[in-house]
Amino acid sequence: MKLNYDLNLLRTFHALYLEQNVTRAGERLHLSQPSVSAALSRLRELFNDPLFIRDRQRMRPTEKADHLFPTIEAALTDLDGLINSERHFDHTTESRHFEIAANDYFEVLILPQLATILREQAPGITIQVRRLSQDMSEAGVMSGTTDLAFGRQVDPPENLVVREVITEGIDCLVGNGHPLLERLDGEGRMSKADFEQHAHVLVQPHTRLKSGIFKQLEGQGLKREVALAVTYFMAVPSLLERSPLIASLPTGLCQHFCRQFAVTRVAPPVAFASFPFHLSWHRRYQKDPAHRWIREQIIKCCQRLAEGQQVLA
Repeated sequence: MKLNYDLNLLRTFHALYLEQNVTRAGERLHLSQPSVSAALSRLRELFNDPLFIRDRQRMRPTEKADHLFPTIEAALTDLDGLINSERHFDHTTESRHFEIAANDYFEVLILPQLATILREQAPGITIQVRRLSQDMSEAGVMSGTTDLAFGRQVDPPENLVVREVITEGIDCLVGNGHPLLERLDGEGRMSKADFEQHAHVLVQPHTRLKSGIFKQLEGQGLKREVALAVTYFMAVPSLLERSPLIASLPTGLCQHFCRQFAVTRVAPPVAFASFPFHLSWHRRYQKDPAHRWIREQIIKCCQRLAEGQQVLA
């Protein structure tokens, strides 16, 4: 028997599954709430199942909806990829908006380079940066509503394409008048005693990155007294200028802040292992020519940043 159905019903199912709310699903699809409710009725008839059951403030997926979701998402992803791959894109003339989930490492070191490229080569492309959270679904990356994520990815979901774009070391940063600067060894390295005796400012941009640094400290047998904890890298240099604190930051940020603030980069008492930053995107965008172009520009910015760090090292 030949089935007749509207492909948009599957997009409605996908949005309802992700949002578990009729109103938010409508906003995602640019549809009214009655239109989404009508589509849900047709979906229930098509699959002979309630699919979503109201449970307090959300529409809870049924067992059948859970079973259907991976197949429907994969089908929509493949279809979007096919359509996107056929599109022509001219970065010099076309308009496109991209949303990137990232922390302020990206905003400080990558975005200024990217903004110059867009101004000179692609004036119709605009960028919105939103805060990268621990939850990839909250950031919109898993569903594809956010175009790109820049940050460290650990155990990413299968629907994400992940590429390592830059590897960072960890150095320490102190204010120019910090007393430990008078006690550095011949290689510009602070002692373990100074590291442990002076208070630190901790940056918590991303839980997994934070836990990685803590594990390295534990593995190296180092203790750290945290006097202040902040959520942004940019808050650190002003604090260091005004107090005898120590910060442990990515090397690239240390180099940048030394050029902009009255702070000094200092080698930690032991060598910390480097860690990667990744660029991630939903696989439905893999063949989208506009998406591919903006990814290539970000990767080039990361390559130039890495080359500059090697020169300054």
